[in-house]
Amino acid sequence: MFFLKKFLFYLYLTLKIIIFTLVLNLLIDYIFGNKILDLIDPYLKKTEFYDKRIRVWDKVFHHTFRENVNLEFKQHGKTGKFCTNNLGFKSKCNSQSIKSYKYGFMGDSFTEGIGLNYESTFVGIFENKIGSNVANMGVSSYSPKLHLAKINFYLNKGIQFDHIILFLDISDYYDEAYYNFDEKIFSVVHNKKDKRRIWARENFPLTNFYFYVLKRIKKNPKSYKKIQDKVFFDESVKRKTAWLDKELDEFKINGETVSKIHEDTKYYIDQIYNILNEKGIKFSLAIYPWPQNLINKKNNFFYRNEWKKFCINRCEYFFDYFEEFNNQLKFQGFEKVYKKYFFYNDVHFNKEGNILLSEKLISKFLSQQ
Repeated sequence: MFFLKKFLFYLYLTLKIIIFTLVLNLLIDYIFGNKILDLIDPYLKKTEFYDKRIRVWDKVFHHTFRENVNLEFKQHGKTGKFCTNNLGFKSKCNSQSIKSYKYGFMGDSFTEGIGLNYESTFVGIFENKIGSNVANMGVSSYSPKLHLAKINFYLNKGIQFDHIILFLDISDYYDEAYYNFDEKIFSVVHNKKDKRRIWARENFPLTNFYFYVLKRIKKNPKSYKKIQDKVFFDESVKRKTAWLDKELDEFKINGETVSKIHEDTKYYIDQIYNILNEKGIKFSLAIYPWPQNLINKKNNFFYRNEWKKFCINRCEYFFDYFEEFNNQLKFQGFEKVYKKYFFYNDVHFNKEGNILLSEKLISKFLSQQ
């Protein structure tokens, strides 16, 4: 009995210390969290976890980049530079403040050029060759609802464009199904999970950050799924491309069939076109394959044909990059084409892939100058 009382007493003390420490840490985080993170920024910039600091929530278009970022990153075994301008657009480092762009590119991580210096992305290559002011508004996990909110926001802010080129992604159907949109105010509506994350980041930024670090460390590469014989992709890729070999009227994403999501996607891109058209801004659309499209071609024709038809009487230009890759597949196998144009064990284009995308753009727009 004596030992039980002693054990319970020490257990009580231990729990009391743990609770006190936790409350004290949260209190310090609440008051000084952002200042502590700013103080250790020089160290964090040298780690793979700094991504959490530069990708921020946005009340209108869900998420974006911090403004005026200038840092080194390491990805795919190489070190590079990631910079944004005063509007939070990925750009050349030390870019000047600009309010008028000849060309604006919209898209997700492929347009952002994830894992590459701006100068090595197709947008950066295009800008260097064309010699005009170019805006790269691409951000990972964007979809047409976010593009609509973003372009409407910046146009109302007085940012000017002559021509917008939207790069549509096969993963947009998945992302589009999970974003909510308020058409009265042209704003994305954050769901409950997002609101909890925003609240945690705003009130306990330090705790929020080191939980993110722990989650990244814990991520297990063995969970990656194999495609072909040697190439692996993670679970998110599998989720976003699952519709490629399914019946579009039957397969559902977040409770909606792919056919319904496709119609919704067309509706929101049409809204983008209408806003641009009212302001005399030209609109073009581009589509491109993921590695999965090069193997599973069941719904490729539907995808390509639907967006080609959509562009009639709307688009200045329609860029279909499936054609370039299909031509190469005729003479080379999947593995050679994949290794040449994509980061290994990744779906994103490497530098060669970005050069391929830029060539058609440069050829088309240079001829118009």
